[in-house]
Amino acid sequence: MKKTFKTFALMLLTAFAFSSCVDVPAPFNVPDKSSTPGGSESPEGTPVTCAQAVELTNALSDGATSAETYTITGYITEVVGEVSRNQQTFWMADTKDGGRIFEAYWANLPEGVTAFTKGMKVKITGKLMKYVNQNNGSVIAEMKNATVVVLDDEGGDTPPAEGTPVTCAQAVELTNALADNGTSTETYTITGYITEVVGNVSRNQQTFWMADTKDGGRVFEAYYANLPEGVTAFTKGMKVKITGQLLKYVNNSGQVTPEIKNATVVVLPDEGGDNPPVEGTEVTCAQAVELTNALADNATSTETYTITGYITEVVGNVSRNQQTFWMADTKDGGKVFEAYWANLPEGVTAFTKGMKVKITGQLLKYVNNSGQVTPEIKNADVVVLDDDGGDTPPIEGTDVTCAQAVELTNALADNGTSTEAYSVTGYITEVVGNVSRNQQTFWMADTKDGGKVFEAYWANLPEGVSAFAKGMKVKITGQLLKYVNNSGQVTPEIKNADVTILEQGDDGGGGDTPGPGGDDVTELVNGGFEEWVSDSEPVGWKSTSSASNATLSKSTEARNGSFACQIAAPGSQNKRLATQEITLEAGKYTFSFYAKSTTANACQTRPGYVPVNEGSVGTYKYGDYVDINNNEWTLVTYDFTLDSTTTLCLVVMNPKNSNYSVSQDILIDDATLVKK
Repeated sequence: MKKTFKTFALMLLTAFAFSSCVDVPAPFNVPDKSSTPGGSESPEGTPVTCAQAVELTNALSDGATSAETYTITGYITEVVGEVSRNQQTFWMADTKDGGRIFEAYWANLPEGVTAFTKGMKVKITGKLMKYVNQNNGSVIAEMKNATVVVLDDEGGDTPPAEGTPVTCAQAVELTNALADNGTSTETYTITGYITEVVGNVSRNQQTFWMADTKDGGRVFEAYYANLPEGVTAFTKGMKVKITGQLLKYVNNSGQVTPEIKNATVVVLPDEGGDNPPVEGTEVTCAQAVELTNALADNATSTETYTITGYITEVVGNVSRNQQTFWMADTKDGGKVFEAYWANLPEGVTAFTKGMKVKITGQLLKYVNNSGQVTPEIKNADVVVLDDDGGDTPPIEGTDVTCAQAVELTNALADNGTSTEAYSVTGYITEVVGNVSRNQQTFWMADTKDGGKVFEAYWANLPEGVSAFAKGMKVKITGQLLKYVNNSGQVTPEIKNADVTILEQGDDGGGGDTPGPGGDDVTELVNGGFEEWVSDSEPVGWKSTSSASNATLSKSTEARNGSFACQIAAPGSQNKRLATQEITLEAGKYTFSFYAKSTTANACQTRPGYVPVNEGSVGTYKYGDYVDINNNEWTLVTYDFTLDSTTTLCLVVMNPKNSNYSVSQDILIDDATLVKK
């Protein structure tokens, strides 16, 4: 049968080779921290089943990727780990109970889907990859960063698989009765204690030995077992229940290992967990950066490290008992090393600036699509050594004027950062966009009417200040950055500056002020929605691509002028208002509009854009969901950067029914696009 299928696979490959004149779009690259893959507009590849995909993958060279793009339809049989950066890993098969046949490694969540669940029927698209573990030679047939379309969501209610219950000793007897390297046809569930953990966590899996008693030694091996949700690592002494098919592994020396490979694990209540926390090789933040930079792009160190330093900046709120922060070797050392979604220790409700901490994990050299490198540990274990958070006096730098700051910045290399911290005093001359994560961008000068001289990019709002306002006298502190875009335009700035307000502004700020300042981009047509081709089509707001999928109507409930654009209730699928295709040169842009809901129910909207190439849409890029109501118009802004000249559609999402939004008509008016 296997020979017949291999013949079929070769015939498939031959057929695909002769059809190579058809243009098949390539899968999306790994998105950066802010990107969100698009929904239904996914590329299509040669359709194959999970079983066929495995055959085709096995025919590749070790570590190789297929030249062809494939689309695999099947069912999610197991989800591995949590969502991270809008991606999640899962296994799939041709049937719901087909087990772990083909892996979608860090697949992209479709628009509107918060997590993959067991039982979902999905269609994944990308290139096949034959991943080979260099340590043990195990082969995984996978697709990395696949685009996913959910065909049928029956996930969530499927109970975990159970097998015939046996002890560790019984499992060994059953395994020894198998042929060499044979696998049992039956599924078994083994209950026992972890007696030894082998190696670190990799791809949310870890290997351990277990026995029927805590001191029973190495009796049965769980080879690369799956970590349950909420468990960051297995530890000696845990009482566990593992489920899967028995495998009699025999190496070249004839040594036999009774094991279950990739077992599903349930941690049972017991005395396990009192083991001391894992420790790694101790390094400073500066040393950690050097070690990380020596890794390949997006690679993880094989060794575990423990880094001691001070939290210099906290990013965002706590989510699922994790929070992101930057740290350095000194309290005023700036953003040196990132702890990305670090685990909060027991009894700590949030990380705060000034804390002295010790973080442990594997180093990761994260590189986004723009080539920006972030040295980090992801999901680090944290010990708080000294909590000086909150009472730390603000960092002080060398005092300079705005004009002096510009001179010092221009002397730096392109995209270079000063080693010294500076304190720049001046007046806010223009505020850009809304507050996001307690930060906001503004321009400043040495006089109130001095124009756009120096930029505070995503500056931190001081305690008790809800927004920056034009006219405020401020002192900003941080390292100077000479930002240069692909067009060669230079912006002198401090990013994530600490701000002290010396005098309140005389401009009032907020209220009915228009969108963020900058140079208006004339390619955005009819931002006020005053011109209409018909009652269902505003001039300038209909794409030739699939970016436009909402039903629109003319509304007289306008913020300014006579008309606004009404986006119909989306029901069970997100809908988009999109501009006609426009071409923008490289640079920083802010897309803004005012939004209002039509009922008192909870409602949100989301701004973004999508690149368009010869009528085909690429990856949708979105900002945050923004709450709107029917009492007032809410200003919504989205900052984005283009690294090269790009044809795109600006989009406004009307979200579907969810736990945070009710499907309803929303109103849009006074849209603007400015180049900063």
